[in-house]
Amino acid sequence: MNDIEYNIAEENVSGNSKKVIKYTMTYKTQSAGDLTNEYEMTLLKENNLWRVVWQPSHIFPDMAWGDTFDRATLAAERGDIVSHGAVVATNVRLVTVYALLSEIAPKNVLTDEIMQENAGMSEQDAEKEADRLYSDAEYLNTRFSAEFDAAAAEIAAVLDLDAAELRTKFGKNANEFITVYQAMPDEVTVEQQEQLNAVNGVHVDTEHYGSKRYYPYGSLLAHTLGYISFATWEEIQTYNEGRDPNDGLYTTDSKVGKSGIEKLYERELRGKDGYYFFIRGTDGAVKKVIYRKDKVDGSDVMLTIDFKLQQRTEELLDLVLFGTDTAGAVVVMNPKTGEVNAIASNPSYDLNRFIKGMSGDEYKALEDQENEPLRNRATRELYPPGSTFKAFTAAAALDTGTVNENYVFTGYIDNDYWKPTGYGEWPWPRIKRTRVYHRTEPMNMTNCMLHSDNIYFADVALKIGQEKFIAYFNEKLGMDKSLPYELGAARSQLYSRGSVMDNKMLADSGYGQGQVLVTPLQLAAMFSAFANNGDMPTPRITDGLYVTDGVEYKCIRKSEYSVWMEDAISTNAINKIIPMLQGVVDPNKNGTGRSLRVTNVDVAAKTGSAEIGKDKTRMYSWFAGFRLNVAQEDERVVIVMLDVPDSGAYSSLKFQIARELLKLDDTPDPNAPPAE
Repeated sequence: MNDIEYNIAEENVSGNSKKVIKYTMTYKTQSAGDLTNEYEMTLLKENNLWRVVWQPSHIFPDMAWGDTFDRATLAAERGDIVSHGAVVATNVRLVTVYALLSEIAPKNVLTDEIMQENAGMSEQDAEKEADRLYSDAEYLNTRFSAEFDAAAAEIAAVLDLDAAELRTKFGKNANEFITVYQAMPDEVTVEQQEQLNAVNGVHVDTEHYGSKRYYPYGSLLAHTLGYISFATWEEIQTYNEGRDPNDGLYTTDSKVGKSGIEKLYERELRGKDGYYFFIRGTDGAVKKVIYRKDKVDGSDVMLTIDFKLQQRTEELLDLVLFGTDTAGAVVVMNPKTGEVNAIASNPSYDLNRFIKGMSGDEYKALEDQENEPLRNRATRELYPPGSTFKAFTAAAALDTGTVNENYVFTGYIDNDYWKPTGYGEWPWPRIKRTRVYHRTEPMNMTNCMLHSDNIYFADVALKIGQEKFIAYFNEKLGMDKSLPYELGAARSQLYSRGSVMDNKMLADSGYGQGQVLVTPLQLAAMFSAFANNGDMPTPRITDGLYVTDGVEYKCIRKSEYSVWMEDAISTNAINKIIPMLQGVVDPNKNGTGRSLRVTNVDVAAKTGSAEIGKDKTRMYSWFAGFRLNVAQEDERVVIVMLDVPDSGAYSSLKFQIARELLKLDDTPDPNAPPAE
């Protein structure tokens, strides 16, 4: 309050000893503005002095003795995260089990006992003494111990909880309202709620006593959505910087986004708290609201994710991968818009476990799981791309003018091994080609793309030379840059820092080995260039931010398409390479992708594999492909990366996933007009 102004409206005098004054008074406040009310004050003359007959109503007209003035927060609801109409992160009202002290430990019982123990005491005095005892939590905990024990035991029996732990909630203080237990809606059945309501003094509320973050689909999009948890001191300081205290500051009780979308849009999702000043009556209830500032709920984040496609993607990974020694990632992206329509890392984990709370042992078990579900393999992990890289080695050769698509390898190959000649001394092991039966000759670019011939692309890389090869991949394809993805991504590399690219590394890089490392998301951006007139789009997963304005749902910020690497691949190279990639998946040719067998749309693709470790018992199995000749909304690049044992049982798994994600949905539209 900054100032007070008053104006006397009327003064009534009764004799020489009493006055009744009616007046208006205005409080000048910083947060609530001007608060004006009408008042009435009585003055009595004593010893020739006028004295005010003081009443709480002189503060606010509705105040009476015993009332208090208080401030309450209207907590802003955290915004939802939405995927094509499906809410994938929201807030749910908690099921609150509470007890009313007056029903379990009735005050009239104390009054009756006091009167029995004190013969002759008036009922009014007994009630005053009962009031005093009733405010003593320690006394109540002893006097009504049996009643509290019984209530705790009955609640524990219904919910299968520890009765001793629940009992600690009773008798802590002398409040009328005792919160005994809170849970998520799916943790307390309707039948259990009915049983609890039947317990003396116990009630269940599902609307008014708090909410909690909830992920309706559990593990769906877990690595993308992230989760929330209690803020650290550093996070509190960061998020409070520049924030208006009236909007609600972050405290140690606040929960903030710890990863993913929840972290990226923490400030937008958080919203602004409201508050109200009010008079609280002696019964604890709100008697009169003096001023109210409405809350502003957080903005909703709309994702580019196609919800049904995301569900199908994760379902396919779950169906195809088996055992605890398999893992993988899938990226589905529109190459013309940069929108990520599905992105998954397998195995995943249920985000609600973080919200409900995990013990240290539970978290360690999740962290130590053999196939590491906490790793985000789609964006945060780097892998050698194997033969998928050959499409870009071909592009580099064509765009630098090193060779054309008709170049034929004529070097000497001994039992699928080649020792490079014409490039100086070669002290390293020979280069091994992939063994192919019924190989198509000659060894030109088309046939060697078809059969994924390591020797051919090693030779082409050597012909390009270190300087041009490095310049093309770094400057045109961004291999030495951080992918500008909203949620961040590991930085891909052509070779590691501190290394020098010698001829052996150059030859190995030509077929996606050596020290080449990419994320599945970056490979999706690179293959998008083939379907996007040579431009590599910036991958984006946020469609925009939305708020509710009355009955309207308004967009307040829209994400826009942008190009990350312009003219990454020339039109000439694209026109030459796409037919080669179509041949790779042509079932009538002996290509490495012939098992794909998508029949209702044209597809261009490249397969790849990279052996892992010294014992070569595991591999990264890759598929990278895209649709051709479709409408923009149907454009799709699909990247599949599987981390699996190197055996025949796992070799076709990538095709099972890619086939389902690349084929066009041929389900007839039930709303379409009948064909003529």
